[in-house]
Amino acid sequence: MATLDVPGARLHHTVTGSGPALLCIPGGASDSGVFAPITGLLGEHRTVITYDPRGISRSVLDDPDEKQRIEVHADDALRLLDSVSDEPAIVFASSAGCMQAFDLVTRHPGRVCALIAHEPPLTDLLDGQPGIDPDELLHIYQDRGIEAAIGKFMAEAGFAGGGVSPEMRKNFEFFIVHLMKAIGDFTPDYETLRASGTRIVVGVGEDSAGQPAHEAAVLAAGRLGVEPTRFPGDHVGFAVDAVSFAPRLRAVLEA
Repeated sequence: MATLDVPGARLHHTVTGSGPALLCIPGGASDSGVFAPITGLLGEHRTVITYDPRGISRSVLDDPDEKQRIEVHADDALRLLDSVSDEPAIVFASSAGCMQAFDLVTRHPGRVCALIAHEPPLTDLLDGQPGIDPDELLHIYQDRGIEAAIGKFMAEAGFAGGGVSPEMRKNFEFFIVHLMKAIGDFTPDYETLRASGTRIVVGVGEDSAGQPAHEAAVLAAGRLGVEPTRFPGDHVGFAVDAVSFAPRLRAVLEA
């Protein structure tokens, strides 16, 4: 475990294994722990870097009320990569973490040789489906509290409900108040991504069909000129069934 000082924040991260660098970017309110089940399985052949994004869990901000911007989060990812290796790296991004990954590839294409974007929630691509409204979630949080806001988010995303830990509640507060609107406002530059020279794989869960993030990912793959790649499990299959997910991911990386 280590801490990297970046402008405005300190990033808590871990580096595991040996070999070419593989950076894992979590989405939404998740931290590096979401990748814990799969890290050891990938570290046999890769140097796996996981981290808490700024404002999440142990990655503290100098100014807690600082406006969050996708490009700043992408710069954080770049600095983490630079702190480990100067060779082109592989990025595995989950959910909203795909936005930082897309921006990283757009502005630094030579730094990423391959990007696996697992279910990017680009719900603006869904015809007639408005997606999750960040302003509505913020109002629910302000009027009824974080539990109500989390419940609304889970229902709109099509995820199973359930309680969350005190730390995750804190992360959801940061996500809803500061980060979600920046994610929702981000639109990938599909043309630049296609021309980047970076190999881009758009992953979808075998068990998440019908959920907004899955359906949006299928459409995003079309915009990027690739076929969606199916992975075991659902939106977080890499955390729930790492034993099945890891071999599929290794096969995709080696292809």
